[in-house]
Amino acid sequence: MKIRYSIMITLLFVSMFSCKDDDVQVENNGLVGKWKMVEFLNDPGDGSGEFQKASEGESSVVEFKANGDFNEIKGALYSSINSYTKYKILSNSKIELSGAPASSAYPTHNWTYDDLTPTSVTLGFGCDETCAGKFVAIE
Repeated sequence: MKIRYSIMITLLFVSMFSCKDDDVQVENNGLVGKWKMVEFLNDPGDGSGEFQKASEGESSVVEFKANGDFNEIKGALYSSINSYTKYKILSNSKIELSGAPASSAYPTHNWTYDDLTPTSVTLGFGCDETCAGKFVAIE
């Protein structure tokens, strides 16, 4: 009986401490929060494009702050220049990005958003051909 009790206690401790922090799901408040791109879509213009898993080099992190500040950290495969520092929600599916202050060098740019939940969102980047990313909430 003591051996069975000892085994059960050991298994209990192992199961309690084997959980990873990755198992904790982050939830954002609307668009406000940090988002990491996990899939991307670049359509060649004929509607045949499909979402593909983003590698670490392709993945970017965007952050929408409650005060209207915007930050984007692009994946290593892309330019690290972040010309947009502010955002404004124009409608229930459109965001306007701008620099601070807005200038002719970096005019405003519109993104779209869709399928917004506390844990995920799809962002359209305003390309001539369809381009978008699926993002998940992160800390």
